[in-house]
Amino acid sequence: MRRLPPLHALRAFEAAARHQSVTKAAEELGVSHSAVSQHIRTLEDHFGQLLFKRDGRRLELTDSARLFLEDVSSAFDRICLSAEHLRTGGVSTITVNATPSFAMRWLIPRSSRYQIENPHVRVVVETSQDDGIDHLTKSYDFVFRRGPMQKIDHDCRKVIDDAATALLSPSTAPSPASPEELRHSILLHIKSRPHAWRQWFGVCGIVIDAPSVGPFYDHFFLSLQAAINGLGVALGPLCLVEDDIRDNRLVAPFREWVLSGPGFHVMYPQAVVRSRHHRAFLEALVEEGRRQTEIVAAASLA
Repeated sequence: MRRLPPLHALRAFEAAARHQSVTKAAEELGVSHSAVSQHIRTLEDHFGQLLFKRDGRRLELTDSARLFLEDVSSAFDRICLSAEHLRTGGVSTITVNATPSFAMRWLIPRSSRYQIENPHVRVVVETSQDDGIDHLTKSYDFVFRRGPMQKIDHDCRKVIDDAATALLSPSTAPSPASPEELRHSILLHIKSRPHAWRQWFGVCGIVIDAPSVGPFYDHFFLSLQAAINGLGVALGPLCLVEDDIRDNRLVAPFREWVLSGPGFHVMYPQAVVRSRHHRAFLEALVEEGRRQTEIVAAASLA
């Protein structure tokens, strides 16, 4: 017979430890502040020891409780994964969140082979309008963003490098011979990165107070489409446009001049990779990123 501690108390402990706050734990669980406090006292009585050091309103785990938390969190994660598997009738579901441009230009095309080879796995992709993660109202198996992320009990790793350069339609005439010639072109801007062009010109050794006035777009993929249609010059990561360059929809005349960014990263709960389907999905995309990074590097040296 299993001698389990009170399960409601375990949930309260895990939430309070994760947030380091009784108030936030109560909000997550939909109970009162006093209910969470009582659950914690119940668990401390069960084990005959304190689990938290209280510093004002902030909770700090004892050393033994910190080790206990790792096991409890992992157990809850495994239960969630098993419940999802049962609920979907044996069909595994992988939930993903990414920004629209990354989802459209890289994630969906690069994950297609995995999905075709694993028809019993359902990959659900949702998008967020910005690179932040604090606004996310639900948990995802994988979150992709430009730049590293941090969250308790999660791991984060870079998937692919982020090297941006000037991009234009091959029909644009005459083709610029140097970055200097782009100063007076119609430059396509992204609202979330209003200074990107000035930074790129700086990499080229060209100091400008402000780049030429041009339209601003909400997303990179919109500026990219405008560039493909010959409406101006876009600035974007090479990793998101390799297919367009290969198929001659775009050219990157100055690949040696790149604005290096933090790279595109993926964050995921530590427990999620215990599922072989999730682990295989992650490894497939990391391999895609490694392979494409090598292609971009080789093309830039050509």
